[in-house]
Amino acid sequence: MTEKPQNYSSESLDKTGEFFSVGPPLHAVKLGYVRRAADEFLYQTLVTGNYAHVIAPDRTGKSSLIAATSARLQNNGFKVAVLNLSQIVERDGGSDAGRWYYSIAYRLLRQLRLKVDLQTWWQDNSILSNRQRLVEFFTDVILQNIQDRIVVFVDEIQYIADLPFDEQLLAGIRAAHNARVPEPEFARLGFAMFGECDPHSLALDPAMSPFEISQEVKLNDFSREDLEVFAAELNLSAADAGLALDRIFEWTSGQPYLSQKLARSVSREQISGDIKGHVDRIAMHQLAGRGATRNEPHLSHVCKLIVENRKNHEPLLNLYGRIRKGISVAHDPQSRIQRLLLATGLVVKIGGGDLAVRNMVY
Repeated sequence: MTEKPQNYSSESLDKTGEFFSVGPPLHAVKLGYVRRAADEFLYQTLVTGNYAHVIAPDRTGKSSLIAATSARLQNNGFKVAVLNLSQIVERDGGSDAGRWYYSIAYRLLRQLRLKVDLQTWWQDNSILSNRQRLVEFFTDVILQNIQDRIVVFVDEIQYIADLPFDEQLLAGIRAAHNARVPEPEFARLGFAMFGECDPHSLALDPAMSPFEISQEVKLNDFSREDLEVFAAELNLSAADAGLALDRIFEWTSGQPYLSQKLARSVSREQISGDIKGHVDRIAMHQLAGRGATRNEPHLSHVCKLIVENRKNHEPLLNLYGRIRKGISVAHDPQSRIQRLLLATGLVVKIGGGDLAVRNMVY
């Protein structure tokens, strides 16, 4: 496929005027957007017709990746829908499976700008299970009314973990893939799943899991070279900006949110002289102080993932404590506790196969 030139309007830019992104809003194109290997890999995976999944911790750029890839796909003739499951769970709850799946279908219609009498169609197919009705909705409504290729981004997929009917959605996505053989029209419909979770815990049956047939896309932290895009915004000389970014990278190891937050703080202060000391002071005040796990949104979120996990918080803390003390812990992909701890982003697997704390802030 020959890609059309990018032609984004000013509406795609960050309306806050902020160069640095430290909040949740989606922006398809930002001056401060750092393009990573995942951008091209995800795009090519979807263009070639494969399913994809991006499982990464909180505030590592998943939403920005969705926005950038969505804009790129639409620029090249795809129809795109983005389902944020956190919004559906918060608005429609999780007690009524029929209502929840109806909300998914309704949001897909809105995203794809289809004018269909969904209520009548839904009632006419009420004899089907929710999974079957969702698959029929894909073929009878979406594929019948759209002749272009379609990609559905399913974001915040971890929100289905506590629903009693969670596997039905995943099974429906898998069924749409399986239907490609008997019904070739399904090849025009692709899915990309995003979340902060252990996918093995979401779909226990491999035969029903879309993660078994989708391509994993790794969303790595920024490299030190990636941070150079921030240099001109720090209001420092080139030499001092380099020193500041070096120290920011030492603190964050390139974690996107933490890196941008520290860089933004540096840009807002008049600093000179001991650049390293100034960055350390900002980091200690904003990210390492006593109240950081209560007042800093990202650190508070990571803390809650462990503390509020009533069933597993003790083994999670014990494992993290061992790793933080420098005790060698070999990565075991079969260990659910290790998978859960990796999902929080606090630890990473390093080259030798052991687990290590992700960065100095953590």
